[in-house]
Amino acid sequence: MDERMSFGGRVRELRKSKHLSQNALAKIAGVSPRTIFGYEAGTTYPRTADILNRLADALGVTSEELVDGTPSLESFAFIRADHSMTTQARIVTQQAVSMLLEDYLSDTQKDEMAQAIMDAYWKSRRRSQIKNDTTK
Repeated sequence: MDERMSFGGRVRELRKSKHLSQNALAKIAGVSPRTIFGYEAGTTYPRTADILNRLADALGVTSEELVDGTPSLESFAFIRADHSMTTQARIVTQQAVSMLLEDYLSDTQKDEMAQAIMDAYWKSRRRSQIKNDTTK
């Protein structure tokens, strides 16, 4: 398996190597077929370590093998994405993490992207603080 393959690509490759349909894999892993489609499309990731482990078991690999080539930051991002985060925020976060971890961005582009995200975060925090101060 290609170490640089995306998580979704690894799920799809392993599923096909086991001659499983998305529906069959979903049933074995205890998730919906739509969830498997989302994993393979790269729009969603397992929300918990338990789901990741069930998916890995269904595919006949360890969870480490399933996320092999996926740096720990990405693993952390999709396992830690909790239910308090909106779906849109979770997708954007996962996409940003994936972009930062892929090789198609230069280090300078990665630095600029990270800085833009941090600038927006701190601007938002200052705006919230000002709003909170004026309502007291």
